[in-house]
Amino acid sequence: MLERLMALLGLVDPGGEYDDDGEEDLRPDLEEREERVIRPAAGEADLIILRGPSGPDRKEELAEALRKGKMLLVDLRGMEREPGQSLLDFLCGVAFANRGTVLRVAGGIFLASPRKTMIEEWEDENGA
Repeated sequence: MLERLMALLGLVDPGGEYDDDGEEDLRPDLEEREERVIRPAAGEADLIILRGPSGPDRKEELAEALRKGKMLLVDLRGMEREPGQSLLDFLCGVAFANRGTVLRVAGGIFLASPRKTMIEEWEDENGA
């Protein structure tokens, strides 16, 4: 064990003392993971824009869209404060349950994403 530690630190030459019989092909694990990834259906928009007071009536539809991997751009500026806050709280909960996030884009405008990486990639691509 001490020899392995010293070899890892570069103090001694490993000299082929490692057992290579334990090498495994990790490719099947990767393929299995790719099969489990949920991808949005092709041909549909990846971004849903919601504007106006119809938001609270469409909560279930918006939650389903987030679950399917779509991003939501929600404009709450034309809504009363209480229903708008209720809708925002609901979307934050749905996004959190899907390991996502909700970002404030501007005053009263929010971007909800089902996965944090989607927004991080979008920010990186746009140089933000």
